[in-house]
Amino acid sequence: MRALLRVLAAALIIAPLAAAPVFLVAEPLTALHRRGWFLAGWGHDDYDRIINIIIGPLLTAAIVLGVMLAARYVDKRPMRLRFDGRTFSLGFGLGAALMTLVFAVEWAAGWIGVGAGRLTMLAVSFTVVKVLCVGVYEEVVARGYLMRNIGVIGSSLVFALLHLFNDNASVVSTAGLFINGLLFAAAVLVTGRLSTAIGLHMAWNLFEGLVFGFPVSGDKEASSLIAITQFGPGIVTGGAFGPEAGLIGVVASLAGIAVLSKRTRVAPRV
Repeated sequence: MRALLRVLAAALIIAPLAAAPVFLVAEPLTALHRRGWFLAGWGHDDYDRIINIIIGPLLTAAIVLGVMLAARYVDKRPMRLRFDGRTFSLGFGLGAALMTLVFAVEWAAGWIGVGAGRLTMLAVSFTVVKVLCVGVYEEVVARGYLMRNIGVIGSSLVFALLHLFNDNASVVSTAGLFINGLLFAAAVLVTGRLSTAIGLHMAWNLFEGLVFGFPVSGDKEASSLIAITQFGPGIVTGGAFGPEAGLIGVVASLAGIAVLSKRTRVAPRV
């Protein structure tokens, strides 16, 4: 119960900080855009990508600040975030390999048709910024803060439930994301570094959307290196939500956990 109260208190700290960039930056800029004083002539979709490129890093910084404040003043256990290039690279390489495996299996099974993708500078920039930001703030919240308060199972469940309102989400996608959360948790538990989970999360999303053209948790990227058409059964491929909602994504997550389990376990140092 005390842990749940701490998490609730942390949410009350993080939420207003996360909302600040939206209300203080995005909304005023959007009002100027509507009057033709900011990025006049840009269409809705392109403007939305540009404003998210601006807001994403501010939102990430606000959420990380909120987590660190909660750790210090609510938990009384200050969080010191350390970037470790070696473990980040380990996680990134594993995430890239797992998503490449997903693509290779679906292609070999005839569940996807493959063609040349279309890359535009703005769409690629938007996706890269999104991948970087999401990889940081979701891992800082879920594995950095929640896992040490409500454990691996609890933090993975919250991680999955937070995606429940994504496009094309379902009970199946939530279950798949729970397993995906266990993969990210294993990255921290085995290496002792949050950097591993951040690298893994970034690579998973980057290769999933920008490289192979899969939907990323219900969100189809505007640009991808490879354009795919899906034919396989949704329960296997994940359909419009993406591999996390299919058996292939679950198997990939479990394979990642198996690979990580071969390493010596250490105490998390974040």
